[in-house]
Amino acid sequence: MRYLKVTAQDRSANGWPDTVLLHFYEETTGARDALTHRAYALDITADGKVDFQAGDANNDGKENTKDERLLKSFANAFLQIDWFNRGLDRARSLKIFTEDFAGDGSPDTVRLHFYEGLEKTPEWSIAHTASSYDSDNDGKLDWVVSYDMNNSGERESRNQKLVSMLSALYLKFEWR
Repeated sequence: MRYLKVTAQDRSANGWPDTVLLHFYEETTGARDALTHRAYALDITADGKVDFQAGDANNDGKENTKDERLLKSFANAFLQIDWFNRGLDRARSLKIFTEDFAGDGSPDTVRLHFYEGLEKTPEWSIAHTASSYDSDNDGKLDWVVSYDMNNSGERESRNQKLVSMLSALYLKFEWR
């Protein structure tokens, strides 16, 4: 299974995330998962919008404007979720991956697992989950289940929109 691990950090210590790290992994049996490539995005001006991004987002072997647009869109959506770390900490992260229950080679589910704690330790656990579904297997995500990812205390339509956006953008990474 392939998955993307996303970590946002407040490296400038101003109370807002300014760095989004994307690590693309290939899960391996009985060994540590293999990091295949990475990308990042920066909000230098602290306005909640990405100012600079770099990396081969769609894993086609080159960095170009298509990668930049995709990274910027994904990171801007992720910055809207209040799920980030202070400084260089990595205790909070998002694991996003697809499933193909129909077995036809196209994903019908995109899962988002919000982790908290030290990775791969007993303290590391899923704090929140969300999913997007292609219920009729037509290639379009049409159903979202989300909960309180930004710890506001309520399920919001805003959360559902962000889950839908992150899911659709993740599919454009072609990382499944």
